[in-house]
Parts: sequence; C-alpha cells; structure tokens
Amino acid sequence: MNYGYARVSMESQCLDLQLNALKKAGCEKIYFEKISSRKKDRPELQKLLGKLQKGDTVYCYKLDRLGRSLKDLVNLISFFEEKEIRFISLFDGIDTKTSSSKLLVNILMCIADYERSLISQRTKSGLDAARKRGIKLGRPKGMGERVQAAFPRILEMREKGIRIKEIQKVTNISRPTIYKYLKR
Repeated sequence: MNYGYARVSMESQCLDLQLNALKKAGCEKIYFEKISSRKKDRPELQKLLGKLQKGDTVYCYKLDRLGRSLKDLVNLISFFEEKEIRFISLFDGIDTKTSSSKLLVNILMCIADYERSLISQRTKSGLDAARKRGIKLGRPKGMGERVQAAFPRILEMREKGIRIKEIQKVTNISRPTIYKYLKR
C-alpha cells in the first residue's frame, strides 16, 4: 500500500501543496497533521507507523516534514529499512529503492553517529576540565544553608511532638529533607 505523510507547523499554514503532490504520486491513504515538529508526540505519524507492513511505501513531500531532526530522520528511515518499507521523499528525490538514495541515507546515518560521538566527547572533556579547575559537580553534599538555619527549630518542634507536615509548612522545607536529617 502507498501511504503519504504531510505536516505543517501551524494551524494557519496550508497543507494543499503537500496533499496534492502525495495524491499525484499515488498515495492511497494520507496521514496529515498541523503540529510543530518540535512536539515529540505526533499522533498521525504514530498511526501511520502502526499501520505499515512489509512491502508498503511511505511518501512525504520533503524530509523536514517527516523528521524533527537528523537523528529523528535516521531513526525513522532505519525503522522503514527494518520493516522492508520503501521510503520516498518527493521534493528531495530520495527513494530508498535506489542505490544512490541508500548511499545518501547511510551517509546521513554516519553523520548522525559522528555527531553523537562528538557531543559525548565534548561533554566528557568539559566535565574533566571543570573537575581540574576544582568545580564540584552534582548536587551539593550535606545540608544547605537554609536547612542548617532551620534545623535547630525543626528539632525543637519535633521534640514538642509537632507533626512533620506542620513543620514542613512552617519551615518551607520538604518532607523528605526533614526526614533525611532527622534520621542522622
């Protein structure tokens, strides 16, 4: 079966150009939505992905209509390859049935993998550099100044039999923090 997917980012935008191109390409069922690509939950795309079977073809007008990012596109195209689903981007001239498009998709996948590796290396280098400069990473250990200032009052209130819930209201310190330091 030939499926189409169309998307625009805002309600005020028109889908006509994409829908006409997908109909002309022979799509039997077209899923479309007006939703930002930044939204992780795109219900119509999820419905489409749930319908796909081996041998189907997915058409979109342009790559940026399908994927939110290069990583997202790579994941979707990998999903299509795993399920033996053909993918065609009309505007970009990509058809995963052709050798040149498969090469392009594999290059995109390599770039995405390289990008992930660079980000990981930069993060590790930045953390190492911060440690060498004496910067303490992570949550501070021990009581913060606010808890230290309130702690004598917390102990006093607790000794008087005042419930933790009331202590929390008076001191504006969370219940888990109060329990944590009372157990010490």
